[in-house]
Parts: sequence; C-alpha cells; structure tokens
Amino acid sequence: MKLVRFAVLSLLASGLVWIPAQAQVTVSTSKNDNSRTGQNLSETILTPQNVNVNSFGKLFSQTLDGYVYAQPLFVPNLTINGAVHNVVFVATEHDSVYAFDADSNTGTSAALWQTSFIDPAKGITTASSADVNCTDITPEIGITSTPVIDSSNNTLFVIAKTKENGKFFQRLHALNILTGAEQAGSPVVIAARVKGSGQGVNRTVRSLSMHCWRRSAPDCCC
Repeated sequence: MKLVRFAVLSLLASGLVWIPAQAQVTVSTSKNDNSRTGQNLSETILTPQNVNVNSFGKLFSQTLDGYVYAQPLFVPNLTINGAVHNVVFVATEHDSVYAFDADSNTGTSAALWQTSFIDPAKGITTASSADVNCTDITPEIGITSTPVIDSSNNTLFVIAKTKENGKFFQRLHALNILTGAEQAGSPVVIAARVKGSGQGVNRTVRSLSMHCWRRSAPDCCC
C-alpha cells in the first residue's frame, strides 16, 4: 500500500485566508461535462490575473492509501453526519473512494467517509502491475477511470478492479455519496464477450478483468 497526499488548492486572500466561492459548481464527471471540454463556464472568481503564486495555492492536504489517476469530483452543500459540507470525492489505485470536506481539514482531518473494495484477509486485493503486464500504472491497479456522480439520486458510479484468490474481476459499484454505502443492486460484475481481437486473444474478446488498456489519457481503462 502506498500512502500519498491529496492537496486542496484554492484562491487565497492576504494573510492566506480562503475566500469561499459564491457559486459552487458541481463537477460530476471527467473533465467537467460529457463532452470532456474541461470548461467551467460558471467561474466568476478565478482569473488569469489572480491565479498566481501570491494568491493561489495549497490550503491543506489529506492522506490517501494509494495513487490517484482518476479525476477528483466535487459536489457542494451535502449534509453528511448532520453537517453541511462542500465535498470532494477521490478514488485511488488501492481500491478506495474517499469523501473529504473541500473547505478545510480543521475538525475534519479524517475523511467524511471512506469505502474500500478490498479485503486482504479474505484474499481480495488490488491487481499488481505484473498481474496484467502493465507498466503504465505501478505498483497496483484498482480504480483508474474517473467515477461519475448522479446528483439526482446521490449516487457515485465507479469501476474497481480486484484480484480475488487468484481470479480477476471488474465491478461497477454504485455508492451513496452521503454515506459511501453500496446502493441497492450494487455491485455488478462486468462480464461480456464480443467478436473481434484483443490483447492476447483472437476472434472473441471476453471480459477485460485481467487486461490493461493503455491510453494517453490518465483515466484509461485498466
């Protein structure tokens, strides 16, 4: 397991005091929208002039259990454990999903919740890079693709790869963004076959549970 730090950056005022944004925009999918533009057309505070070393920087950091390849997501004004939070969701290659208060770690040094999809005591772990012959992501492969949040029903959808007593699985999980608990009917094993060819196979491509697709984008489908 690799412990890493997740940094929260924001606009800083004189004396390094954070100015909260007046309009919080939900970021529920990779690169902000289904067209993957990466744009936030509702931004009213950050400008090329104030994003500089004097007024923009790290507020705090949080400890994670693995590397992060997926884009963090953000939902404002969620009531968790009886308090309202602006929440950032982070998925790791150690097969964990975290929910953190995005404004401060004062009084919330721990995650608001954390959900793990592994259980080493029962032989359920992440896949190693050697397992799938992948050198793009090391040393382990768990959650690589950016999750998607459906704010209409408070559900975060995420694909996690696991190695379970020598067998490999990819599952689609649906988590309640307020608690981290699995929603009804979750998870679902991803298993399919189509005609064609692929890594190490001919004529029929089966489930990709033990393969790694290499792409230039950080949220590849390992």
